[in-house]
Amino acid sequence: MMMLKKTSAFVLMLCMAASMAMAHPAKKRDKKALEELLHNTCKVYDLMRTEKGFYRDYVGTKDVCDHGSTASIGMGLVSLCIANQMGWAPDAEQKIIQTLNSVLGDENQQGIARTPKGCYIHFFDLETGAAKGDDYSPIDTNIMLGGALFAKRYFHKNETIARLADQLYNEVDESLFVGDVKTGKICLKMNEDGSPLNMYTSPYNEYMMVAYFAKSQESVLDGKAHQNWKGHYGNPSKLPAVDYVTKSGEKIPVNTDLAFMNEFTSNFTFMFNYLFVHSFSNDPVYIQKLKNAAMADRAWWQEHPQRAEKGWKDYEWGTTAGTGLYNRNGKIGQGYMVDKICLAENIGTNKDHNLGLNVAPSALAGYSPAMPQEVETDLLAMLHDQRKIGQMTLPKQEGITTGKEFVLWKYSYADPSWKADRIEGVDFGCMLMGLAALPDLLGHEFFNTYNDFFNPDAPQYHK
Repeated sequence: MMMLKKTSAFVLMLCMAASMAMAHPAKKRDKKALEELLHNTCKVYDLMRTEKGFYRDYVGTKDVCDHGSTASIGMGLVSLCIANQMGWAPDAEQKIIQTLNSVLGDENQQGIARTPKGCYIHFFDLETGAAKGDDYSPIDTNIMLGGALFAKRYFHKNETIARLADQLYNEVDESLFVGDVKTGKICLKMNEDGSPLNMYTSPYNEYMMVAYFAKSQESVLDGKAHQNWKGHYGNPSKLPAVDYVTKSGEKIPVNTDLAFMNEFTSNFTFMFNYLFVHSFSNDPVYIQKLKNAAMADRAWWQEHPQRAEKGWKDYEWGTTAGTGLYNRNGKIGQGYMVDKICLAENIGTNKDHNLGLNVAPSALAGYSPAMPQEVETDLLAMLHDQRKIGQMTLPKQEGITTGKEFVLWKYSYADPSWKADRIEGVDFGCMLMGLAALPDLLGHEFFNTYNDFFNPDAPQYHK
């Protein structure tokens, strides 16, 4: 009997060893696949970059974007830090310095157009930096600023990057963006003379980062920006939310600026705040809010009434902004879509803000800080899907791409044959951050370390 037990135990150990040996190569293949996807994601920003260090608004497969975007600059700077950490961009410091010099301008170049108090234009001329349109934008200014401060902290020993990032930060008068403190108002747009246009937004949305930078810049602790922060984003339990109710009756509270309409915001808002607001990424309460958004998003797709007819899989989910299809009274076309989930009872109505059934792998990836294992599993399933769903081949460019690399981007079940022909730099930031934050790549600590912009101590990143 004793001999039988020993034999059984030995056989069990052999089986376990064989299983581990088989699993190890699969794990290595999966990590390599995700690493390659992240590398290609960084290449998207390399394709956007111009000789002056500006970043285009988008990368196109059918055209070349003719204008720059300040928001793309912010994401491009973060991409350079990620690529440097991964060993792909040894010249990242020089590129960052070039970009910041081009943004700010000097005696030889005017820099990007901005108001007298440092609110930058959203879109600009790639040669001169002159304004295209009149959108002097607090949020796009702060996404660019967030990228600069991220680069400053990542390359914390580089005095030139620190000087230029500080110059940009000090040039922007964040106090002008703060509106009514009681309602948490943040200005959406500024006039060219620097005065606020009478257009404001309320919590909760991506303007959390504007409120955060305004509070951080204000020296008076009971000043307007501090009051605004403490009354709203500094007190997350008070932020407005709408319950997404699943078929089983589970209520998932999701923060939104549209609670008064019983509607949701687009979920990139959680991801942008995670990337640039340390008070978000370092707070378990906010990470849970990101997870709630993910759980509601996943439930919307998995319980959608058209799922059986259209046939999408469990791992196909994610809703956010970017190029996609619209469906207006049965007419389908392509456009820039700020896709959002809606309450289950509003699917198919005028409150359904994803009638184009656009699946966003970028949103799926962006939830990784809150649901790392689930996100990794579903991304790998997408990568292994024989239909090559969401795969967008990048255009060939000497020194960057061969024409064979692909990334995961938006696709549609309103028309499964449709292929996106552009990737917007700001929206693709969700994919960039989400992939890099996976535990097998750079992990949550990479972002939580380097977005701690106002910490005077040297960063200590440990993967």
